[in-house]
Amino acid sequence: MSLNKLFLNLPIARKLLLVSGVPVLAVLILSLVTYRSVQTFSLDEDRLNDVYHVQSASAEYMRLVVDLETGFRGFIITQKSPFLQPYLAAKQRVMLLGNSLRQMVKSDEGQQQLVESVQELVEQFMNNKDQMIERVKAGHPEEAMNYVESEKGRILMLAIREEMARFDRQEVQRLQHALGSSAADRSALMGVVVWGGSLALILLLVPLHLIARSITGPLTTLVKAVENVSGGKIPNIPVFERDDEIGELTKVMQTMGTQIRNHIRRIEQSEQELRTLNQDLTSSEAKYRGIVDYAPIGIFTAKKVHLIFGNRQNWILAGRNPDEMLNPEHMWEAIHPDDREGARETFQDACHQGEPFERVFRFLHPDGTVRKVLCRAVPIQDEGGQTMLYQGFNVDITALEHMRAKLNRSERLATLGQMAAGIAHEIRNPLVGIGSTTTLLMDDFPEGDSRHEDLVTILKETRRLDRIVNQIVDFARPRDLLPVTFQLKDLVLESLQVLNEPIKQKTIQVEFHPSANLDAIQADRDQLKQVLLNVIQNAVEAMSGGGCLCLSIEEEAIERKPGLRLRVKDNGTGISPSALPRIFEPFFTIGKNRGTGLGLPICRNIIEAHGGEIHAESQSGLGTTMTWWLPCVCQPQLPTV
Repeated sequence: MSLNKLFLNLPIARKLLLVSGVPVLAVLILSLVTYRSVQTFSLDEDRLNDVYHVQSASAEYMRLVVDLETGFRGFIITQKSPFLQPYLAAKQRVMLLGNSLRQMVKSDEGQQQLVESVQELVEQFMNNKDQMIERVKAGHPEEAMNYVESEKGRILMLAIREEMARFDRQEVQRLQHALGSSAADRSALMGVVVWGGSLALILLLVPLHLIARSITGPLTTLVKAVENVSGGKIPNIPVFERDDEIGELTKVMQTMGTQIRNHIRRIEQSEQELRTLNQDLTSSEAKYRGIVDYAPIGIFTAKKVHLIFGNRQNWILAGRNPDEMLNPEHMWEAIHPDDREGARETFQDACHQGEPFERVFRFLHPDGTVRKVLCRAVPIQDEGGQTMLYQGFNVDITALEHMRAKLNRSERLATLGQMAAGIAHEIRNPLVGIGSTTTLLMDDFPEGDSRHEDLVTILKETRRLDRIVNQIVDFARPRDLLPVTFQLKDLVLESLQVLNEPIKQKTIQVEFHPSANLDAIQADRDQLKQVLLNVIQNAVEAMSGGGCLCLSIEEEAIERKPGLRLRVKDNGTGISPSALPRIFEPFFTIGKNRGTGLGLPICRNIIEAHGGEIHAESQSGLGTTMTWWLPCVCQPQLPTV
């Protein structure tokens, strides 16, 4: 009993150290025995490897002897020196291989004698062959033929084969003996590993079982003491009269139980007060959240430059679903890439300095829609004047910006329209007079006369001026749409047919990929054809020859409005980055000496008059892609410039 008490009072670490000595000793002994068995097994593998190399060398040796005979016969039959090369190669190799084979079996006297006997036969075999070869070279091939027909070489070959067969049989016996020894050693090794490991495992489990009983017994008693208590009460933990960790644990648990009971009594006293406060807070929070979530402007909160809250309208402005569980920090990702870094840096500077923040930036929706917002945020400070957080507001000013832009464009359009009308009135009549007079004067001079050529030039320039005036008037006049229902892909094919001649002259390859089952479009067919002809002609003129013109049509909805997106891509000269933003400005032209710079602005007016949009992407030397989107049902807009 005293020994058992002494064992229980020992710390658990000492118990483990005490009972682990026996299995550790067993493992050490098992390791030594296993090491010796592995060494024996490795020696068996070395013997097998030696037998394998000897057999391989023996087979190679016989193959070389056969090559000697084959090369000799080939030379005798053909009497040509090239057929003697196999014989000479085999002769040089067979002596070296014979010496190597003799070294391999030097530990076996019987095998070594067999190898020496075979070498003597091979030397005699080669000497005979060398004599016959010399006789053939000396011009006496009949002696070599007699040698072959007398089968003297065959007798030597049979003697060599018989000796090598005896050699191989003895090697097979050695192989069988080595295999048997290896199998026996393998079985012994497996027995040592299995039975020795089992014994070590048993010697390890028995002491561990003793330790487990000394630990799990008291723990089971503690568990039963806790399970017998119901109703959320704190159980009374029994204290074990032991000096190890289990005894100390029960003492600590009893002390903790007493302290917890005292804390629970104090918590129960304040629980009712907290419940009342929570009800008031919940009611206030529900009112505040209802006001904030459904406010008509975006509201957000930031703490230490990190966004921690955004209301429903704020997520709607950012183009995200407000019903999804979204991280407020993802709001930065919704800002347009061109505005994101500037807005973030300005906001961080304002937060670090504790100053109000105000900036205009754009939200980019996943469907490509852009919303422009005015963002304002003010710091909220505590009683000590320290900034706790920032309260911000986002106001959608997209419609306001659009109205302002349209108003500016309308004013410019009105001014340009008045100017165009004045130009048409003041220039057309003189142009008509100049043209008529020039035509009459041309009749007074023959075609070969230099004055006739000058009049032709005047007439051409007069007509060009008339076209410029017409384009200015066409650009400035309001767009009166005559919508009809048609297939856009049919209009594309018709436009390509109109420009078929310049496309063929430049050997341009045309690829047209409309999506299947495209919806019909309701728009002004003639004006859209004007846009198509202008865009395709620009692409053809940008390619010097042998290029590729790619067109595609696909369905795409913008702001839930069904529409079609058409792309016209060429691999021509492209547009420089500095010129690309200005290609839709009136009178801006590049690459055309006689262009007016009104073609693309007129195209933009027509597209925007239908409620669509048009833009271009280009890289110098790589080509240009012109993309425009049209709603399936045209929605006339205010005229733009």
